[in-house]
Amino acid sequence: MRNGTFYPTGTYAFSHPTGTGPFKFKSWVIGQKVELLRNDRYWGKKPKIARVIIQPISNNTARVQALQSGEVNGADLIQPTDVPTIKKNKNLKLLNRPSFNVAYVTINQSHAPFNKLAVRQAVAYGLDRAGVVKSFYAGRAQVAQEFMPPNLFGWTSKVPKYPYNPDKAKSLLRSAGLTLPVNVDFWYPTNVSRPYMPSPALNFQAFSASLEKSGFHVISHSAPWRPDYVKHVNDGTAGDLNLIGWTGDFGDPDNFVGTFFKTYTPQFGFHNAKIFNILAKAAAETNLAKRIALYKQANIMIMKFLPGVPYAHSRPALGFQKKVKGYVASPVGTDPFAGVYFGGQ
Repeated sequence: MRNGTFYPTGTYAFSHPTGTGPFKFKSWVIGQKVELLRNDRYWGKKPKIARVIIQPISNNTARVQALQSGEVNGADLIQPTDVPTIKKNKNLKLLNRPSFNVAYVTINQSHAPFNKLAVRQAVAYGLDRAGVVKSFYAGRAQVAQEFMPPNLFGWTSKVPKYPYNPDKAKSLLRSAGLTLPVNVDFWYPTNVSRPYMPSPALNFQAFSASLEKSGFHVISHSAPWRPDYVKHVNDGTAGDLNLIGWTGDFGDPDNFVGTFFKTYTPQFGFHNAKIFNILAKAAAETNLAKRIALYKQANIMIMKFLPGVPYAHSRPALGFQKKVKGYVASPVGTDPFAGVYFGGQ
C-alpha cells in the first residue's frame, strides 16, 4: 500500500486467494467475473447456495437491465433515479444499505492559489451542494456539512457552514488578490458508480456550472476509475479539485477524519500540526466522552481549515429478484452470502 493505493507485487494472491470462509475461490477473470464455490469443509454453518458469481457491470442502465432480464439475481449501486423502476417491477424488490459514507471534493493545497484559505472558502461557497443532492440523489441523500456521517459519534452541528453563494465566492477570490476568473483544474472519474456518487459525470457538470458562476474557470479532466483515477487522487496528481468519497470500514471517527487528515497526504497537500495532533490524541483516547469532545473539536477545526468540501451522505440502494432471500446489506458494504437462498415468489 502507498498512500492508500494497492500496488500488486506478485500474482499469488490474485490466482490463489486463501481463506477459511464459507466459500472458496474458483476463478477470477478481471473485468468479467469472480466465481466462488461453497466450502463444504467450512467450520461453521454451511452456505445455502452452491455458487456465487460476482459480475462487474459499470454502466448503470445495463446493470438494471441485467436485473430486469434475469441475467443477474441482484445488483448493487442502483442509481437513485432507477429506484422507481425496481419498485414498479412485480418480480423485483429494493433493499437499502444504511448510510455510512461521505462524498467530497478534494482541494489540493500544494497547488497555488489553493493554499490560501480565502480561495478554499470561495470553492466551498461556489459548489452548489444542495442543488446536486436534490437533483441527482432522488431523496436518498442529505447535504454533508463535515467529513463524517451524522450517525457517528463526534459529529457536531456546530461546524462552519458554506451555503451556495456565488457573490461571496467572487468577493473572497478578490480578497485573495486574484483576478477573475480563476482557473481550476477539476477531475472526475468515469466508468464507475459509487455508493456516495451514483453518477460522477452529473455531479461534475453541476459543480462546474456553479463554480463558473462563482468566479472560476473550470478546466475539466477525467480518468477511468480503474486503474488510473484513484491512484491519481491518492498521489496528488488529480488536479486542483477532484470528486472522490469514502464508505466507512468500521464505526469509528478515526476511519473517516483520521484516515483523511491525521497525517500529511499528497491528496490534500497540507501540513497542519494542530489538526494532525488532535486527531492522533482522539484516536488514542480511551475515555468515550473525551473522545467525542475531541472529535467534535476536530471537525470544527477541519471545516474552518477546509482541506476539501464534503457534499453528500447517501443511502445506497440494491435491487434483487423477489425470490432471493436472506440477503443483509451492510453499512460498510461487506455483505455475507452464506445466509442467502432462493425462495418462492
